[in-house]
Amino acid sequence: MKRKVESQPKIKLYYFNINGKGEAIRLYCAYACLQLEDYRFPNRDEFLAMKADGTLDFGQVPMLEVTSTMPTGEIKTQQLVQSSAILRYLSNIAGLHPQNDHLTAARIDALMDQETDAFMGATIATYAARNGISLETEDAKAKTLELLSKDVLPRHLNHLERLLKESSTGWLAGTEEPSPPDFQWYCRLALYLPENSDRFAIKLEEYPGCEALVKKFQSLDFMKEYAAEK
Repeated sequence: MKRKVESQPKIKLYYFNINGKGEAIRLYCAYACLQLEDYRFPNRDEFLAMKADGTLDFGQVPMLEVTSTMPTGEIKTQQLVQSSAILRYLSNIAGLHPQNDHLTAARIDALMDQETDAFMGATIATYAARNGISLETEDAKAKTLELLSKDVLPRHLNHLERLLKESSTGWLAGTEEPSPPDFQWYCRLALYLPENSDRFAIKLEEYPGCEALVKKFQSLDFMKEYAAEK
């Protein structure tokens, strides 16, 4: 059954024409039937110009621009950055975030934070200089990628396996419907890792719970329509 959001602010996503951190936001809006203007920079120069002139808070994307009518009647446009904060906001305006179950809400937040922790090393390895890390030699890069592939990522994925095994619904937080961390982890497992298979030697079939999560997510009704429109 297609849900209907009675009213929502105007929301516009600024991101690159890649999956990255923006895809979980796009997917969530499609699932929750939120009308999203999905703006993708035609080139990096436009992003750099917005970053340089201060248009972007914190100089980063994804950025969600929210235009809403205030109680005074004033129309106000504000920015949200950080993908977890954006997903939490979207969940709230769609009426899907637990309002009276504070423990489940906190668990959802923790699972989003855990996704950030799990891929922090991979992100830093990809954008080393931006994070003040020097990986100038090929030997240093190779050792870093080996540690991530053989230790860091498997350790986090094994934690995820345990959580999924304990879930009565197959979703990470044990919710009846997928919650924001399911969207984030799906994008990591189904998109990010395959796209970076030349850097991170992770075989999803070695993690049956994670593989089942991907298949469960892909079986959601909205995914067929989303894939057709993409």
